[in-house]
Amino acid sequence: MGDWTPPKPIPRHKGHWLWGGTFDFQRNPAEFLLEAHEKYGDVFVTRVLTGQSYFIRDPEVIQAINVTHAKHIHKPKVVKQMWKPFLGNGLVPNDGESWRRQHKLIMPGFHKRRIDAYAPTMAEYTRDMVRGWVEGEQRDFRKEMVALTLRVVAKTLFDTDLAHDSTTVHDAMEHIVEALIDHAQTPIPVPRWWPSKRNRRMVEALDAMDGVIARLLAARRRDMKDRGDLMSHMVFAADEAGGMSDKQLRDELMTLIFAGHETTAHTLTWAWYLMATNLDKVAKAQQEIDQILGGEPIGVEDLTKLPYLEMCIKESLRRMPAVWIYGREAREDLRLGDYLFPKGSILAVSPLATGRNAKYFDEPEEFRPERWTRDFERALPRGAYVPFAAGPRVCLGKQFAMMEMRIVLGTLLQNVEINILDGFVPDMLPEISLNPGERGMPMKVCFRDGAPVRSVDRKSATEISGSYAA
Repeated sequence: MGDWTPPKPIPRHKGHWLWGGTFDFQRNPAEFLLEAHEKYGDVFVTRVLTGQSYFIRDPEVIQAINVTHAKHIHKPKVVKQMWKPFLGNGLVPNDGESWRRQHKLIMPGFHKRRIDAYAPTMAEYTRDMVRGWVEGEQRDFRKEMVALTLRVVAKTLFDTDLAHDSTTVHDAMEHIVEALIDHAQTPIPVPRWWPSKRNRRMVEALDAMDGVIARLLAARRRDMKDRGDLMSHMVFAADEAGGMSDKQLRDELMTLIFAGHETTAHTLTWAWYLMATNLDKVAKAQQEIDQILGGEPIGVEDLTKLPYLEMCIKESLRRMPAVWIYGREAREDLRLGDYLFPKGSILAVSPLATGRNAKYFDEPEEFRPERWTRDFERALPRGAYVPFAAGPRVCLGKQFAMMEMRIVLGTLLQNVEINILDGFVPDMLPEISLNPGERGMPMKVCFRDGAPVRSVDRKSATEISGSYAA
């Protein structure tokens, strides 16, 4: 009893007399969060729409949300409603016992041995992309990464290279992401049955994706062979209650397609930008890669020998995390760290805000990969750096994503000079993932002297399977 201390008061952002911080948050969520945390500290509360939302960058509280009190916290209803029309009961919107069962069935598919087997595909597809580039041409690096990561996830998920479905899948995913953003940013979303142009595009996109998934799933059920892809694992996965239904498989596969390319593509886009504006870091990374690889493709066995490359990815995830915010809801009144959160509170954790916290990251606005030493990581409080969340709901694809990002960025550093157009400053749009918006990330293709893929085996863009041409 003598150790008990009263909870700290939580500062309130008042905002509008009726809607609180709703309009401040919707106007520019990232800017609002960063400025509000600087003003109010590590925890503050404001009204968003009709409920109280607590915005948190305190590591102790974040660790409690993610790990120590996870059983007392669940996905907010509003988040489930946003995702459900697109992903059904996939792992992202799912919760409770249903989520636990699905998570248990799917998790072995992300075993390190299975994931490591995808490394050659990631390296070769990246080299294919670069072979399709022409010296001096301008390209949108964001579009290149979206196309590449979608092709990689299709191969590793379905054992297909999208040769016949690339246009269908690319267009469908664009419309689905567009609809998700609209759904998330509109206080009262337009019902799916409303005959608007955007709704028609969304329904057509979902139908197209469902058709592709159903066809691939039916083919896999017919041959009943484990091809080493994630779909094979999921088709054969079973517990005492049996395997997954086709509907559940569809929802999980759709979730993995979305989660497996959108966030990775944007993380790589921001890594490219941050390095293009810090060319001394590029030189250091290229020196390491040249010394270790000697012109050979990156293999999974090389990754542990490229510590600076990993530091660059970690620092990019700190500065510009694609998953810039995620939300939970308190099932009951909770004392987390020094604060009390009432039942029903929305608990919003922003990896973007935590990564800018000067208490734990010196010069947080600087891009400093060198900070990521083992000693630094050991000293960092749990909850201070959460680009993949943590605890029971940690991102299942964390190891997959980290491997892919190192292989892709390493292959690019090996072959081309990292740059953006002179004077270009990207937008920072905190939508479903943090992205540079419609203006993208324009860059000029400039091959390094002696680039391994600039030899006679280079092909024209039209010959490359998966078509990366702009």
